[in-house]
Amino acid sequence: MHRETGNTMDASPVNRAIPLGALIAIGIAAVQLLFLFCFSYPPTNATPKEIPLGISGPDPAIQQLGDSIGQSGDTFEIRTYPDIEAARQAIRDREIYGAIVIEADGTTLLVSSAASPAIATMLKSHFTSVVPDGQMTVEDVVPASAGDPNGSGFLTSVLPLTLLSLALGTVVGLVEGRPIYALGWIALTAVISASGASWITSELGIFTGHFWSTSLVFALLVFGIGVTSQSLTYFATSGKVLDLTFALVLLCLGIPGAGALVPRLLLVEPWRSLGWLLPPGAAVDTLRGVNFFAGAGIAAGLWVLIGWVLIGLSVSVLRRVKHHA
Repeated sequence: MHRETGNTMDASPVNRAIPLGALIAIGIAAVQLLFLFCFSYPPTNATPKEIPLGISGPDPAIQQLGDSIGQSGDTFEIRTYPDIEAARQAIRDREIYGAIVIEADGTTLLVSSAASPAIATMLKSHFTSVVPDGQMTVEDVVPASAGDPNGSGFLTSVLPLTLLSLALGTVVGLVEGRPIYALGWIALTAVISASGASWITSELGIFTGHFWSTSLVFALLVFGIGVTSQSLTYFATSGKVLDLTFALVLLCLGIPGAGALVPRLLLVEPWRSLGWLLPPGAAVDTLRGVNFFAGAGIAAGLWVLIGWVLIGLSVSVLRRVKHHA
């Protein structure tokens, strides 16, 4: 009897530990592979579709150019402007990514490497063969930062903040049982991280001249993700599942669909349609508008970031109501 009890006690930890350890290992490996696939598939299968492009010039030239561009299928969405200044302003307002302007003294291709280095390069390459005689002057209306000409700083700034904000919310939710205090710790982290990230990106030449606006965007990103993750952890067992689901959505849709390196208009579905609705994509879009386009086109991104903050706070309030019911 004593021997059976001893054997049972000796075998039980082994029987429990090995399957649990294997399950954790397999689960982590599966998440890693899923993240790898979702991070790699959109850029390697990027296809330009309905890129807003302006044209300007005499009617016969515009007609001929429009017919030529139309042969590209749905690659471009053509918009007509009266002159080169109107086309430049449309780029500054983030209405179009580029424009072809035909004038008496030649043809000018307007691009914006700040809007997207990839699309600017694509336009240069594409229209070298389209413009008659191949004679074309290229003007970068809104250039990218000299310290980050390829725009990689969007990814290197938003990615770590997204990942660590997920960890922040989960850890605070697990160790701090008082929701008000938890919100305070997350808010404090958001302020410190946002200020530091804004300073670092400024010093590196990624985002320059808009310290407080950049800090605000970073703070909304960190706080929105952190408070949502933290609030979800309070719902007992289901909270852990919800928190994991939220993390997977950000990892597999939010980061790859943010448009940090490959512009959203080049991504395949569902990243193209859903990326801007998640905090990383909204942050990238807003940071671009704040730092390079004098705030043009940032309303949607700001509302998405604010929306995620409100979602997190609403979940926290719902948990408190459920707890006191």
